[in-house]
Amino acid sequence: MDKQKMIASIKQSFMLKRFRAEEECDEFITSLRKNPEFDSLYSEYNEKNLKYIKSKYEREDECLKSEVEFLKSKISKFLTENNIDRSRLYPKYDCKICQDTGVHNGMICDCLAQALSQKMSLKSSSQTEFKSFDDCIESKMEAEDIKARDWLKLWCSRYPNVTKCNVNILGLTGCGKTFLLECVANELLNKGAVICYKTAFELNESARLYHIGKSYELIDCIKADVLIIDDLGTEPILKNVTKEYLYNLINQRQIHNRPTFISSNLSLDNILSRYDERIFSRLANKNLSITIELRSADKRIK
Repeated sequence: MDKQKMIASIKQSFMLKRFRAEEECDEFITSLRKNPEFDSLYSEYNEKNLKYIKSKYEREDECLKSEVEFLKSKISKFLTENNIDRSRLYPKYDCKICQDTGVHNGMICDCLAQALSQKMSLKSSSQTEFKSFDDCIESKMEAEDIKARDWLKLWCSRYPNVTKCNVNILGLTGCGKTFLLECVANELLNKGAVICYKTAFELNESARLYHIGKSYELIDCIKADVLIIDDLGTEPILKNVTKEYLYNLINQRQIHNRPTFISSNLSLDNILSRYDERIFSRLANKNLSITIELRSADKRIK
């Protein structure tokens, strides 16, 4: 599903939520109006309130305002005496700010922005949320870690107007590669990018299933605005699958200028040895790629 279809789908779901909330409210009020006392009060209130609203566009009628407030108090008293929840007279919108319209003061409401972000994030099943650059604690970071973070933040701020299509983050286990990838994912999601985040093992499995015609999830990896592959080199090498599909994936994304982030415990030389020259040439091409090497110690054992 492309970005425009995602947005249209989410907006439609918001409209349906709003419609259901208003429909439930109308049904409740209709049932209440079977009581003659409430029906009389409610009819009079609606009539007076409509006149008062109209008067506000001309010359506000303070007398009408008082009558409306008086009728509201009588309705409230009726509901209290009959143990009826007053809040049910109004639609129960999920978002009190925009009332499930997705728009507030001419801007996208936070609830719609969050829904878009969640929909656009094609995260792995094990991923629940991403880290943020704000989570970085400089006092615990090496100088090269800070330099890498600042470069990645700058790249994200310039996206989609970037020149480096591939970003390789290399280093030993525990040096912070995955943390930086999650920060990038979080930053780009906030900019409305469609993110596909996969471990190398998950990507390899997607390729295997695609190869035997049991899943087409790999297409999401090709079409996502940004693809993130974590821990390249930890996946098994499957004959006619791993190298072939990884090359085609990276190649197709470069052709269409779609950025790909890769983290690995392997050096570029090791990547050349493990895969092949075609994959290496795509990742090491300095015109399209940048390689960030982290040499700090395993932070998880400190």
